[in-house]
Amino acid sequence: MKDNKIKIEKRLQNMKKFYIKAAKIIDNLPDVIPEKIKSTLKDTILGDKDLKKLLEGVDSHRPPKIFLIGRTGVGKSSLINALCGSYIASVSDTKSCTENAQSYECKKDGRTLMEIFDTRGIAESESLNDTISAEEMLINQINEFSPDVALLILGCTHRDDINSDVEFLKKAADRYSEINKVRLPIVVVVNKCDEMAPSRLKEPEKYSENKINKINESVKHYKSIIIKNGLKIDNIIAVSSLIEWQTPDGMEIDVDCIKNLPQCDIDNLKISFDGRYKIEELLDILEEAILDFEAQIGLRMASRLESVVRRFAKHLTNIFIGISATVAATPIPISDIYILIIVQSILVCLIASLSGRDISIETAKEFILSMGGIAGAGYTFRILAQQASKLLNLIVPVTGSALSSSIAAIGTSSIGKAAIAYYIDGKTIEEAKKNLENIKKEKNIS
Repeated sequence: MKDNKIKIEKRLQNMKKFYIKAAKIIDNLPDVIPEKIKSTLKDTILGDKDLKKLLEGVDSHRPPKIFLIGRTGVGKSSLINALCGSYIASVSDTKSCTENAQSYECKKDGRTLMEIFDTRGIAESESLNDTISAEEMLINQINEFSPDVALLILGCTHRDDINSDVEFLKKAADRYSEINKVRLPIVVVVNKCDEMAPSRLKEPEKYSENKINKINESVKHYKSIIIKNGLKIDNIIAVSSLIEWQTPDGMEIDVDCIKNLPQCDIDNLKISFDGRYKIEELLDILEEAILDFEAQIGLRMASRLESVVRRFAKHLTNIFIGISATVAATPIPISDIYILIIVQSILVCLIASLSGRDISIETAKEFILSMGGIAGAGYTFRILAQQASKLLNLIVPVTGSALSSSIAAIGTSSIGKAAIAYYIDGKTIEEAKKNLENIKKEKNIS
């Protein structure tokens, strides 16, 4: 499903609403289900700390504040576009701090994606007057901005003398720690890998071994300078931010000419060529480096909303696998069949809500039954096997329940994956069934 980012945020809110509604669904289960089981279901589903934290982040996330330092020509703007996966058309609240720095918001479709404090390298900076040095002035401005992470951006092919920039960043990080009582995360980005010889190879999957070795040598070169200067960094990574753009009607446009386009074209630019290299790895590094949880979620919401949706769906599936295993291990011969179907139906409803669909428990049950090999005749057989396995407890205590839990866990995992394939990935029922057949083979389920 190729929803835009605003729609995806609504999908997350939709899932949160159903998640809250799940408590009422459990309360309204028939009286044949013991209250203890109902309480266990509610406590497990609604009490998962990681899920609650993720859901709170949907409401309380904020745009990450990123401090960039890099000399002219290292590709700072292209890096931001590469991180966001779109051309950042509108820049609002632009405030020129000095000749050396600029503070602005990156916006797309009315959403603030990131707050940026952009500086040239200290070697290129100049003081505005004799009362304060350019270095001291920038350090003061950085602390006013209060970034979540600092990015030192270097050129892969330039091999600049970066000693002054590294020394400046050390001082800025020390001052930040003194004022905020927390360290400033620093990530070094060696940009423009696509320009490394042979420069004709622009597609990352076609990078030659020779090109990759040269890129790695450039990283080692910069890393040695950083270590010698005693700058503590969180990570260093080489990337390419190369993206070529086209207008909605398919006309390819040079990046330098984009500003001359009609605003409606700028707002709807599409990627015509994607030469990004290791941008996903950089996003992982940034998420790990940023200490503030709200800013972490903000980075995900800015750059990888689809992955946020999948992360929710996978986390939900894991929660419900545990619930199913617990229910299956209970000494209730028949009612746990019904409870398991309800549990799996709630899971399907939650995953469906992440796709923007608001389905009922009955519709979710129909989906489970439509899965045939896992949920139809095969599922019925599995339920019977599960119940029969409990009889083993009469002979070998615990063994039967362990087998029953394993069967329930595998079944719920399969249902979760099928729901993700159908509702999140937009596959057909037939394709979802095929995925399940592959899962069955992997798990050796007949």
